[in-house]
Amino acid sequence: MKKLFKVLMVLVLAGFLLSACSTSGETSVDETQTSDALGRQVSIPEDPQRILALTSSAMQTIYNLGLEPVGKVEEYKISEAGMALPSVGQSESINMEAVYDLQPDLIIASSRYHADLEEELEASGATVYYFDPDDVGEIAVVDINTYFGQLLNRETEAQAYVDGVMSHAETLSEEIAATGIETGIMLKMGDTVMAAQNASSYGSMFLLLGIENVVPDDLPNTGKSSFVAFDAEAIAAADPDVIYLVAQSNDQAATQAMKADFLADEKWTMLSAVQQKNVVVLPFKANLNRVTVDDMLDLTASALLENKQ
Repeated sequence: MKKLFKVLMVLVLAGFLLSACSTSGETSVDETQTSDALGRQVSIPEDPQRILALTSSAMQTIYNLGLEPVGKVEEYKISEAGMALPSVGQSESINMEAVYDLQPDLIIASSRYHADLEEELEASGATVYYFDPDDVGEIAVVDINTYFGQLLNRETEAQAYVDGVMSHAETLSEEIAATGIETGIMLKMGDTVMAAQNASSYGSMFLLLGIENVVPDDLPNTGKSSFVAFDAEAIAAADPDVIYLVAQSNDQAATQAMKADFLADEKWTMLSAVQQKNVVVLPFKANLNRVTVDDMLDLTASALLENKQ
């Protein structure tokens, strides 16, 4: 009997240890395990109640998915509700005390801006997930919704939002196609001529509207800045059908002076867009820190379509 008792105890203990080992390190049924842009294994809460996004684009995406963030970054100027939230500073200069005060349960951070804040963000007690803006999809301003929809178990809401944007873009692209415009470039004028990359929100407008951006995707600093240096000779060689000049402020007089200076500059006069009067100004408001994707599509398309009337 003693031997039998000992055998039973060993079996019970072994079963207990096996059970403990099998559950050790497993994700809770209320969490989803995934890998983030820093290669970290992250357990995403099934239904996070206090989400804090540390970029304006991620913050608006949270709204697009039918959720509400608990704080804002200062760049965010889209909705009154978002602008009224407690601030955690600029995206590139996060106020950690403000983050801690908000007591988030999930923080969405950018690998581009916040990788060096990993320990500080985790010290908040929240789950911290890093995303890479360059890896969310081909058309980042749209695909980021699908990306976060999968992360946050909001696939249905994400698909509905994406379908709406793509339908809107298709309608506008058909109007633009009727004008004969096929290629374009967006320029930010200054001491150096800067052109918008496809990966930027500005370049994404071309992709959505069916306009081929003449700026290559492999220029230096691609992915690090919305605009990259692109010299006059390269622009002349590409000879785009339309040239957008990005307004630098709401000052209408300054904007008109910028366009007049561009048109008077001899190095641009032989461009097809100049000769055919297809040089248009993209309003200062057309920025995804200030408007939704749908509104930016409208502003980008109308600048061209109104010019053709």
